Amino acid sequence: MRAIWDGLMSVVAAVLTAAICFLPAWFTHLAVDGGLAPVWAYAPAAGLVAVGALMVAAFLRKAQKGVAPLRERRR
Repeated sequence: MRAIWDGLMSVVAAVLTAAICFLPAWFTHLAVDGGLAPVWAYAPAAGLVAVGALMVAAFLRKAQKGVAPLRERRR
């Protein structure tokens, strides 16, 4: 039961990380398309997407193994 709960917490952490990282990148894209931001703003947005994708993948890997988001191994 603990592994299921820990895995669920890791899935929630992955969803929150995706929202925190991908939504600002999307709004940066909209701002550049709308002419509100310069084209070079794509560079930090791309970095944010790359880091967010790595973190989401790590959290989903932990969820698959039943590991809590802040732990290295199962309890």
